[in-house]
Amino acid sequence: MGLRGFARGFAAPRPFVVSAADGTSDRLAVEAELRRRGWRPALSPAQTGTLVVCGTPGAALAEAIETVWRDMPEPRVRASADLEGVEGGAARAPLELDDVPMADRADDRDGLRLDVLHVPLGPVLADWPAGLRVDLTLQGDVVQDAAATAVDTADGSFWQGRPAASRLDGLARLLRVAGWDAAAERAAVLRDETLSGAVPDRALARRFVPFARRVGRSRLLRWMTRDVGGVRAALDGLLRDIGAALEGRDVPPRPPWRAALDALPALLTGTELGEARLIVASLDPDLGTAADG
Repeated sequence: MGLRGFARGFAAPRPFVVSAADGTSDRLAVEAELRRRGWRPALSPAQTGTLVVCGTPGAALAEAIETVWRDMPEPRVRASADLEGVEGGAARAPLELDDVPMADRADDRDGLRLDVLHVPLGPVLADWPAGLRVDLTLQGDVVQDAAATAVDTADGSFWQGRPAASRLDGLARLLRVAGWDAAAERAAVLRDETLSGAVPDRALARRFVPFARRVGRSRLLRWMTRDVGGVRAALDGLLRDIGAALEGRDVPPRPPWRAALDALPALLTGTELGEARLIVASLDPDLGTAADG
């Protein structure tokens, strides 16, 4: 039974979409179909009983997906990115206190004794680079230490030779994490139009200019991203590179994902948890073996 079949059983489907590192094309197709149907993706597994997996997860990511699947509320259904093959499963007991990571105590940066909490982000998380896991050590909501790991990688980058679409995808993710859903959706539509080739890049470039101006001049977005691990510079770079790519000009290649992962711990240390999410979104590592060109 495909997505059409199980949709009749739910008044307002909100699928939780998970992508493997090799699942970018499937993820884009799912996002486009959700947009066509007017469905909103779930922001967490707890919001839904519908799981859509894009690509072919490796062992570590597959294990994380299974953990999320067991925790999803009943009734639940599961589909691959071709929107076929739905399956059910037995319910799991509610989360117990023993499942929650407990806090230690340690000196913070001011010499005070505060609770220390070890928190993993990813690899199954909304608006999160596929295959990335970041382990944070928090005191309060401040990151004291961080480690970044690629738990799932691909043999190549879907974005190779598609610089405008690649950066529009990253821009959409960053805007969603920042809470500006309407602008994120606009970036995603421009991305899909760029990939389809149905609209000439020159025409898209003209349409992108006022959108880029609006995003770049947003006072709220500027306030949110100031002094946050290079996020503002990354955002400005995305807008600049998208415009150049749509106009047929050369843009600098994205750094290899290993370089992005190496840079993350230093960028995240000392930030608040919400700022950490923005930094990861702005860096947007693509866990393939090649940059996008």
